[in-house]
Amino acid sequence: MIKFIFKEIATSISSILIFLLIMFYGINILIPGDFLTPLRLMLSQAELDALRETLGVNDPLYQRYFRWILGVFNGEITTGGFRQRSGKDIMSTILPTLQVLIPSFTLAFYISRIPSIKTPLSKLHKNKIFSDTVATLFISLFPPIVLFLIDEKVENFYTFLSLTFDLEKTPISSLSISESEFDIILLLFLFGVTLFIVQSLDVFLNNKVSKRGFVFSIMILFYVFVLQNDILISDIILNSKNAFKTIAILSIFFVGEYILINNVITQNIAREPHILTARALGYSKHKIYNKHILRNSFGPFATRLTLGLPYTIASLVIVESTTGWNGMGSVLYQSIMNQDSNAAMGLFLLLALLTALLRITISVVQVIIDPRVRLK
Repeated sequence: MIKFIFKEIATSISSILIFLLIMFYGINILIPGDFLTPLRLMLSQAELDALRETLGVNDPLYQRYFRWILGVFNGEITTGGFRQRSGKDIMSTILPTLQVLIPSFTLAFYISRIPSIKTPLSKLHKNKIFSDTVATLFISLFPPIVLFLIDEKVENFYTFLSLTFDLEKTPISSLSISESEFDIILLLFLFGVTLFIVQSLDVFLNNKVSKRGFVFSIMILFYVFVLQNDILISDIILNSKNAFKTIAILSIFFVGEYILINNVITQNIAREPHILTARALGYSKHKIYNKHILRNSFGPFATRLTLGLPYTIASLVIVESTTGWNGMGSVLYQSIMNQDSNAAMGLFLLLALLTALLRITISVVQVIIDPRVRLK
């Protein structure tokens, strides 16, 4: 196991370095100008040229790349890669990103399973064309429609709540908790609401109540609203407005992709001999799906999810910039538009590290579930 983990770490490090090299060259070649360009209105051309020479901006790209990498390992990146020129700390975007990603993944994963759950095992291959069409619509057409439909309604709903219950935002600095602690509480609230919605959908679609799921979601919301005396309910609710809009649109994006993945994986597993044997023995579809198909589909699904993280990042950039949510996606977009290449590279490094961590975690879990993976 230890040898396997070290092999995965070595692979991840080499992948990160290659990814950063491509991003560094892409940013410096595709984006016109450099981070000193905005100063051209305040400094003369001669002064700008001298400053570029002093800071090494005119050096070859490979020299600037290796200098940037050395700065990462030497811990000298604070003024460049992990902070925007505006002063915003890039590390502070991690929690806002998780606040929308975790609920979106949870909601999308459940919804994507509905076609397979509702279709008899013998007809899964016949339902493929219809479900693939629906998935394509989710990816390409539904997100802008959903944004158009919910944007005004969400604004009206929160305006109604504010006027009816006299809700007002309190500056986080005036609360007895830090901004990161508030972000964690908001993350728990958003995840608790999403989990409650998922359990409610399960009751509506399957006429089955998952007591553990409902209890867990209620416990999370109880912890947020009752045990956190320092946090006003109005602050949590009002700060969740753009988050719910972002979660709704991201979920639509992810649902389409997950349906396509789930269709291929489920249909392949459904043709396996042990599944055919279970059907011949008269096992219920619910038992076959949950105990055999769903469990065996974790590895391929998780692997495909990891490979699809660049698509997830692109979705974050588009959706967060549209909804005004201040996560990694919108900050990355702002950094690129402001020619802040150091901040953009810092975000790419952060995303690459998170991707590598997720990949290693999934690989280890796959080995624990199926030791045959180590032999491949």
